[in-house]
Amino acid sequence: MRLTRGGVLVLAAVSLPIVLELRTLFGFFAVELPLAAVAGLELLALVAILVAYDRTNASAAGN
Repeated sequence: MRLTRGGVLVLAAVSLPIVLELRTLFGFFAVELPLAAVAGLELLALVAILVAYDRTNASAAGN
């Protein structure tokens, strides 16, 4: 399955609220998650999305 530019934008837009809500989820279990950790998690999520985009397009270009 090929990941398009639009798909990357949608994944990036959806990942932000999910990562922010993880802070709330951890709060229910009495785990304090600082905002810097949330920013780091979002950065990791965006890097993972971009790596997936690069890999799917590199494999599609090779075919």
